[in-house]
Amino acid sequence: MNKKLIATMVMTSMLASAFAMSSAGAANDKQVLKDEQGQVHNVVGKLGKVEGATPEARALNALDKAKDVYGFDKAQGKFKAKQSHKDENGTTHTKLDRVIGDIPVFASEVIVHEADGDVQGITGSYQDLTPKTSKASVKEKDAIEKAIAHTGYTGELSEAAKSELVYVAQGSDAVLTYKVSVNYLGKAPGRWSVFVDAATGEIINSINQIEHVAGTGTGVLGDTKTIQTTLKSGTYYLEDRSKSAMTGLIQTKTYKNGWFFTYNMTDADNVWTASNQRAGVDAHYYAGFVYDYYYNMLGRNSYDGTGKTLLSYVNYDSGYNNAYWNGSSMTYGDGDGVNFRAFSGALDVIAHELTHGVTEYTSGLVYQNQSGALNESWSDALGSVIEGRNWLMGEDIVLPGFGAAAFRSMSDPGAYGDPAHMSQYVNTSSDNGGVHTNSGIPNKAFYNFATAIGSRDIAGKIWYTASRDYMTSNTNFSGARAATLQATAALYGTGSSYYSALQNAWTAVGI
Repeated sequence: MNKKLIATMVMTSMLASAFAMSSAGAANDKQVLKDEQGQVHNVVGKLGKVEGATPEARALNALDKAKDVYGFDKAQGKFKAKQSHKDENGTTHTKLDRVIGDIPVFASEVIVHEADGDVQGITGSYQDLTPKTSKASVKEKDAIEKAIAHTGYTGELSEAAKSELVYVAQGSDAVLTYKVSVNYLGKAPGRWSVFVDAATGEIINSINQIEHVAGTGTGVLGDTKTIQTTLKSGTYYLEDRSKSAMTGLIQTKTYKNGWFFTYNMTDADNVWTASNQRAGVDAHYYAGFVYDYYYNMLGRNSYDGTGKTLLSYVNYDSGYNNAYWNGSSMTYGDGDGVNFRAFSGALDVIAHELTHGVTEYTSGLVYQNQSGALNESWSDALGSVIEGRNWLMGEDIVLPGFGAAAFRSMSDPGAYGDPAHMSQYVNTSSDNGGVHTNSGIPNKAFYNFATAIGSRDIAGKIWYTASRDYMTSNTNFSGARAATLQATAALYGTGSSYYSALQNAWTAVGI
């Protein structure tokens, strides 16, 4: 959220035909799409028919049809099916993990797209890796201790640290690691994935996914809202049970300006006008608004797709200038009153945070480097769609002390110190590889597209479909171009004006 100094790096053009889709799009002829490094990230077109009683079996057979493109001898034993999804057009999208000896390789998946055995394409990349070891010599508890120590946090964790064995690619080697999840609260809460070499105990990588950036109620900006509550034993709770498709509910609680204990938000007469209720009123109302948009416009039932509870926490700490998604809930600070007011007072902020949850359950974009910038950008894009008012992010909660009118601008990223073209891409080790800075490039592409076609809703539907069906956890910028074009082709056809407008939108930002 702070202003950033841009370091400019001149890059070679990313418009080479190797990875730019032709106007034929998903045509009958097979096309192999590569990124600027020459790595295959998509095989599109008709790849032929495959047999198999299940989507998983058909997906493995489909991968064998592309083995020469990817450079492996047989898919069986190298890939393991994770999940399948049939879209509105009857196409099944089966996601498979890259595995070595049944252990997954981190951020290495492929998606097979087929309809009744007719293979329509493959999304994802493959790298031939040599495992350095197949067994862990470091004890799991020691790896967990090292991971916790690496975060620098010395207090009590908000949940027990967990670990799983995964391989991490390092060049052509596959390093067996413990992927340790470390979560804690406090003035600077953390949600870490720390990768500990299972042979040496060395920290290979680490990612912190939290940015250190029916009644009536009054919201943060003083407006009156109608909110759905629940009456229990004569007391009203911020619990919305009106969404019939949900298996859970929409619930809002408060930290009461602490960071350890949480409390139900209650009211005696269901008129929520007290000053200490305003952040909760907005968090509750806007969570329901975002749920309704995803359900009614995109057919998604909560962030996980199965109607899971949307839980929001407000009044986190004192003067906390942030909002974040922690993997299962949203948390909002009250702001310091100088730079920001309460973060739940902005619909686009809440839509942004909830979209992080959707992304986690669809593409699973790793929060680092280009995939991390896409993770941020997809949240900005859907935030701007659901708010539908302007192209600024967070303008409703920014105060004069911040020195700017918003966090970011999708229409003019440069006004907030963010690049709008690949020629300005920032190579940095800070902020998980510049995930907030470099998100300006795909943000500008989304703005270009939505304004060219005159519909945020259609642009948002394409972005959502791309994340759900055509993106993997390590999708990069050129892969995002291909994914959104594939989604457009599936929804509207390659001959549509949307398809050509999208090609132009990405090309205009150098992708």
